[in-house]
Amino acid sequence: MSKPTPVFGLIDCNSFYASCERVFRPDLAKVPIVVLSNNDGCVIARSYDAKPFVKMGEPYFQIKEKLRHHGIVAFSSNYALYGDMSERVMTLIESMVPAVEVYSIDEAFADLTGIEGLDALGRQIRSRVLRCTGIPVGVGIAPTKTLAKLANHTAKRLQAQTGGVVNICDQVKRDWVLRNTDVAEVWG
Repeated sequence: MSKPTPVFGLIDCNSFYASCERVFRPDLAKVPIVVLSNNDGCVIARSYDAKPFVKMGEPYFQIKEKLRHHGIVAFSSNYALYGDMSERVMTLIESMVPAVEVYSIDEAFADLTGIEGLDALGRQIRSRVLRCTGIPVGVGIAPTKTLAKLANHTAKRLQAQTGGVVNICDQVKRDWVLRNTDVAEVWG
């Protein structure tokens, strides 16, 4: 009996620190947000709607006027909150898949080898994490961790078309994603 082809899922929270802040401030659901480093030194996280106006690492004292001009709300970092929310997200993911490798505070690789209905499982993970924590996630599914990262990047970049889940286990889909993605975009 041959071993099944490995399959990995990368579940990555969208704009994690900003999303955590919005969980407790639903009035800011449509307001651009940035999160600042310790002592409000520089920008360490941005909601999607803040990204066109603010670069990562920009010093807060230099961009206060730009934030005000664009209606962007700045938050001091709250690492206790982010750690607690991360634990909640990871616990939910662990309850839905056989094995999880927590990769960072807002990302986890899931071993999906041998599981049927991967696209549906990706949508279930996405839905359950959002429903139970308020944190939106993207799900990328592929035969290697690096390709799962690429699939996740595509799920977020083309969220309107993908619903936040991309499975590139199929060679044709994988080739399309590889042709249409600059490799520098994928892994920071």
